[in-house]
Amino acid sequence: MCQDPFRQVTFSHITLKGSAYKIGRTQAEIVKQMPELAKFLSSGAKTLSPPVFEIASNLFEKYCPGVNEEIRGLADGLGVPVEHIIYYAETYLRAGHCSHLAVLPSISESRHVLVGRSYEFGDTMDDLRLCSMHVDGKYAYVGFSGLLFGCHEGMNEHGLSVTTSVGGMPVSTLEGFRPPIQDGLQFWALVRAVLEQCRTVDEALRLIGETPTCGNPNLIVADKGGSAALVEIFGPHKAVKRVDDSGPEKYLCSTNHFTIPEMRQHDSSAMRNSRIRYQTIQASLDQAAPRITRETIKTLLSTRYPEGLCCHYYDEFFGTLRSIVFDLTAGELEVCFGSPAIGDWHQVDLTSPSGATQYPIQLPLEKADPSFWEQTA
Repeated sequence: MCQDPFRQVTFSHITLKGSAYKIGRTQAEIVKQMPELAKFLSSGAKTLSPPVFEIASNLFEKYCPGVNEEIRGLADGLGVPVEHIIYYAETYLRAGHCSHLAVLPSISESRHVLVGRSYEFGDTMDDLRLCSMHVDGKYAYVGFSGLLFGCHEGMNEHGLSVTTSVGGMPVSTLEGFRPPIQDGLQFWALVRAVLEQCRTVDEALRLIGETPTCGNPNLIVADKGGSAALVEIFGPHKAVKRVDDSGPEKYLCSTNHFTIPEMRQHDSSAMRNSRIRYQTIQASLDQAAPRITRETIKTLLSTRYPEGLCCHYYDEFFGTLRSIVFDLTAGELEVCFGSPAIGDWHQVDLTSPSGATQYPIQLPLEKADPSFWEQTA
């Protein structure tokens, strides 16, 4: 029997408002409708010892204030000890193979700050949830969740965006990822902290610099004022490249390898596909400048690899699960759930009413050529 060339999954866009604890209780009611997810989140797998749990919860309180209360709301709603919620113990790097970019106003046709993002991973290991978050006392933001309480990328009410990829990847997703490099927070906690607490790139860089990180993410932060920065992280080692309209470089991009010179000592090799995607982004933006538009970026995201960034290798943990274009100046984003090569784009902002919207999506299933995974120096 031939394999079905498509698989159906359901994405959702959910809006959550109120106190951190109330949002946690609301999430519990949602999770109860998905017994397997509820079991995973509250199973107590990898439960931390009391001293280590105290360290972890203190880190959250210092750098991600409010998240402990949100987790407590979930735990109370599910009727389990808060120590059993797996978010605390999730210390290995569950990495996505992503591409992202930020374009400054001087080379965009609208004179807006534009950000593009392509997220590749396996559909069985992702929340598949776009969340509009309005937590009391925090900046509102919209972005895709990770392990319910984290965030992979997003834009907040002040026109600040954060997008991520992972640098220094191994040759194949099937060989596993680096363990944590030091004690600290994973990128999904850091992204949420920045979106909830920062208004500008300057503020974001200060928080990123202060926060202990345990993985190897690449972050691009950009604000509607026309500033952007690439931050490459390898545990305690952090390097920053900034661009603004007063300098010669008018955009930033990143895939799955380090490009800032001082970071190359930590991993000088890269998957062949990462270098090709990086070059593809550069070529597309160079050709379209100084009249880059949302459509320019959507075309880049929607075109299949190697001419573009879209991939359909979901069973190899390299399928495009979402593509996003942020217009920071307008405070809007357009998102395509699943493959943008065949899917529709939806416009989203921070004014979404409470509740959830479901998006059934067909994922096209393909297999990567072995050369896709080759490692290059």
